[in-house]
Amino acid sequence: MARVLPAVAVCLLLLPVEAALLPFLGPLLSSVRADLALCAVLWLAVGPAGAVEGAVGAYACGTIADLLYAVQPGLFAFLALLVYVLVRVGSGALDVRGPASFAALCGIGALVQAGLAYLLLTFVGQSWPTDALPGVFGGAALTAAVGAPVYLFLRWTTRVLEREESSLLR
Repeated sequence: MARVLPAVAVCLLLLPVEAALLPFLGPLLSSVRADLALCAVLWLAVGPAGAVEGAVGAYACGTIADLLYAVQPGLFAFLALLVYVLVRVGSGALDVRGPASFAALCGIGALVQAGLAYLLLTFVGQSWPTDALPGVFGGAALTAAVGAPVYLFLRWTTRVLEREESSLLR
């Protein structure tokens, strides 16, 4: 569980700050946001977490995002699990070893998550806002921009939490 705690901590510490600042940015900038929960979910999918504990962590990150953003209840939790499973299944074809490749994965993941949200909302009969398209691409760019620092922070905290036993031979 020590592998999941840093990702959930990122969501618990940074998502409230982001959610509190968005209304003050104005109508144009408030629709564009970096999806920190998605970065945490993608870290769980390609990082050191196991399959079950990563799924639990992805659901926790999605639930935190659901609580902080005014969207349909369960939307981000479902999308976080769906993105986690898709990336976990395709992780054999992905080679994410550094901050740059993780940032690219975050940008692509944000576009995939927006597409899945569009399909899901269309399937249940809700309309997608017509002015949301610039926000999707801007959000993907911002998510890619914060992907590298989030990767470095999560890699560092995971290493700190998983200390080696001193009795092991080197």
